[in-house]
Amino acid sequence: MGGPRPQRRLAALMFRVWGNPQWLGDPMSSTTILLVEDSATNRYFIEQFIQELGYRCASAKNGVEAVEYCRNQVPDLVLMDIIMPEMDGLQATTELRRLFGEHWVPIIFLTSLNELESVVSGLKAGGDDYLAKPVSFDLLSAKIHVFLRIAQMQNQINQDAIRLEKYYQENEFEQQLALELIERLVRLRTSRPGHVWQYLNPAAGFNGDLIIICQPPGGGEHIMLADCTGHGLTAAISALPAIDCFHEMTEAGCDMAAIARGVNQKLHKLLPGGRFVAAALIAIDADGRHARVWNGGVPCVLLFNEKGEVEARCKSAHPPLGVLPAEAFDDSMQTLAWLPEQALVVSSDGITEAKDSQGAMFGLAGVEAAVRRGWPDRIGESVLAAAKAHMQGGAASDDVSLLVVRHPGGGASPG
Repeated sequence: MGGPRPQRRLAALMFRVWGNPQWLGDPMSSTTILLVEDSATNRYFIEQFIQELGYRCASAKNGVEAVEYCRNQVPDLVLMDIIMPEMDGLQATTELRRLFGEHWVPIIFLTSLNELESVVSGLKAGGDDYLAKPVSFDLLSAKIHVFLRIAQMQNQINQDAIRLEKYYQENEFEQQLALELIERLVRLRTSRPGHVWQYLNPAAGFNGDLIIICQPPGGGEHIMLADCTGHGLTAAISALPAIDCFHEMTEAGCDMAAIARGVNQKLHKLLPGGRFVAAALIAIDADGRHARVWNGGVPCVLLFNEKGEVEARCKSAHPPLGVLPAEAFDDSMQTLAWLPEQALVVSSDGITEAKDSQGAMFGLAGVEAAVRRGWPDRIGESVLAAAKAHMQGGAASDDVSLLVVRHPGGGASPG
């Protein structure tokens, strides 16, 4: 953009009078500043100054021209006069903010001292700062430099937020797909006998706890309650080898001791260091007279008699599955007499380690008391309600699994 020679000499004189700007930026020809000013003289001098700073300058004589310009391209910064014909700076700012949407473009008002009341209205309309006329070129340079830097950071934040939202949506889709596949695999590998009540609730989207019930070829039942290390998808993935191995070995007619050894060996080979599966493996004989229990790291395996009192406690006698190599693994099991009207209650530490506001755990005592209150028909519901009341409205910090197994010959409800 050119101008008559006297104006060029006057511009040079102004630079000498006000001094060279102290905030000169690096030449950035792609950075565009929109100047909206109805005075041709002011417009010319400010244009020259902006170009001297190394920026491109687009100009408009009023708000209408400014809005029309911004319909086609978005400037990096706007210098806006307030009092203009056709459309003033306040109206133009409101319209520009609507056009820019989420993309933030700094708007600096150029105003005379007697227009300061209008500046307040302008800042409310969406302006960011103001500069009094006659314009100090040093101050104008500083404000341009600072606001362009802030705009760059703000727009980078916006771009990062868009990328993060896209990643979140993709991750949600992938997690949901994985969840459906894992749940389908579990459904295909387990049965739902009428005398068994079970409850599973994840702390995250995926449950690191699982309950698998399979019927051996010779009759009876094989049950596994497992609590994998951690929460969410990583814990759920750790359970997959255990599910397949437990199901396949049961269908092959293996006894529970051999299954415990097989699952441990598979997990020990496949899981990375620090990953393991606490599990209670329960084998109910075909004649229903005995239940044999292998407990590796599960805190609650309790047998209750016909009066709702604890008949036997199957404490954890082994490390969790996947910890020991095959040569160090112990497959010994505890044998329980299994009588009608009795019930076996098994839970992960999501129940026993539920905490109140003071940090006190629900514990085995809480489970036993809740079973007595719910005996004989509402055992599981009573334990869950008591654990929830103990947490006093707090959220569970761990996956929860709870299993109530009635004697197949008993008449009471499994819950």
